[in-house]
Amino acid sequence: AIDDELVRSSSPSAEMLVRNDLAKAIAQFLDSQFLDPDYAAVANVSPASILNGVTPITPSGTTSAALRVDVQVLIDTWLAANLDPSQGVWIMPPTQALALSLMLNPLGQPLYPEINLKGGVLFGLPVITSMSAKLSGSPTVGSIIALLNAPEILLADDGEVTISTSSEASIQMLDNPTNLSTGATAATTVVSMFQTNSLAIKAVRFINWAKKRATAAQYIANAAYVSGS
Repeated sequence: AIDDELVRSSSPSAEMLVRNDLAKAIAQFLDSQFLDPDYAAVANVSPASILNGVTPITPSGTTSAALRVDVQVLIDTWLAANLDPSQGVWIMPPTQALALSLMLNPLGQPLYPEINLKGGVLFGLPVITSMSAKLSGSPTVGSIIALLNAPEILLADDGEVTISTSSEASIQMLDNPTNLSTGATAATTVVSMFQTNSLAIKAVRFINWAKKRATAAQYIANAAYVSGS
């Protein structure tokens, strides 16, 4: 919520800035929900992370040789489940992609010339970089390199963020509101946007995902492959 004075006098428009920030926050939140293995499903609220319940690969080292060994373990899991490895997609932090791009052979040539901070290709498969793959708050997972079998990931998405505004709403000024449109309600304090000369801005994104088969998503936990190896 923002007050009317800010809406009327700001340049550039405060309302537009807040809308844009909400859209970016939703995108970042969805990335985290999609990747973080700690996110379990919440009935009628949100799906589990695509990596939730998956046993990660422990890195065999930090060198390029260790990377190749670990990647082979991921691919072998798919082969054992009769999944086509050519349909894989990598997801990793930009910093890990950069480290891989800086790995050199004895002649000083890049080992993986098709990968960079923005993504690229690794072992013939496309790479998507995301800061949400660097799970700084999870000491048991850390930076991850995920390998997803794209055709095995089911997605339901209307493709847009719905943003609405109102100067006549009454809302709980909490990031964890307790009342719902159904079920029991609790005594709470609400703030009138009309009475306080304020504008409420709400952003909603409808999206859901699921794996067709449990082995469709694999990942390496605490990935720390370094350049120069």
